[in-house]
Amino acid sequence: MAANPTTNSKPQHRNLVLGIVVILWLTATAILLWWFQSRSVQPFLPADHNPATLQVAQLAPELASWLPAAEQRTPVTLIHFWNPDCLCNQVSSRHFESLVKQFSSQQLDILVVAPTNTSDEQIADFKRLNGDRMRIMRMPPDQHWLPASPSLALLRADGTLGYFGAYGFGALCSISDEDFFPNMVRQMAAGSYGPFMNMAGSGCFCRWPTN
Repeated sequence: MAANPTTNSKPQHRNLVLGIVVILWLTATAILLWWFQSRSVQPFLPADHNPATLQVAQLAPELASWLPAAEQRTPVTLIHFWNPDCLCNQVSSRHFESLVKQFSSQQLDILVVAPTNTSDEQIADFKRLNGDRMRIMRMPPDQHWLPASPSLALLRADGTLGYFGAYGFGALCSISDEDFFPNMVRQMAAGSYGPFMNMAGSGCFCRWPTN
């Protein structure tokens, strides 16, 4: 019996349609990746930023002034710089969340610093999602030294700086070692780490608002 030409053409038609769909998907993915990188992948420290404002001698006392009274301090304090309007928050959130989960409030105090113009509603949303463990403050309006976020600082109870800079670099603004920052906190609590200024690289960052 002769094969039906119409029946034989159906698998070929499906394969053609599937091939077109795959090509369109790959093209759209490439365009989105290009758009994401062109908008978000940039140096943590821009060329026009004054490097003198990020020297340990100038930065450490400023950060230490945000710590609570000495009797209320934990061995290490995490200062998390958070811009609610930054799309890059999601790509580095696993490092922040890992620190929150691995250390109790007696081991690690957490201060979240938001831009000066952050609304009360945005702060309330953050608290609703993250609980009451974290203190939140707005960046003082006369301070313009922070280049970008997401970023962090780690300080010991005596106010000495252990780490300042990015959570990671690259398009995902991340590092492969999940224990990198938790191990750093443990070493700082033992008094054997820092200061480490980690600002030389590009990744998914948003310029920190200055007004």
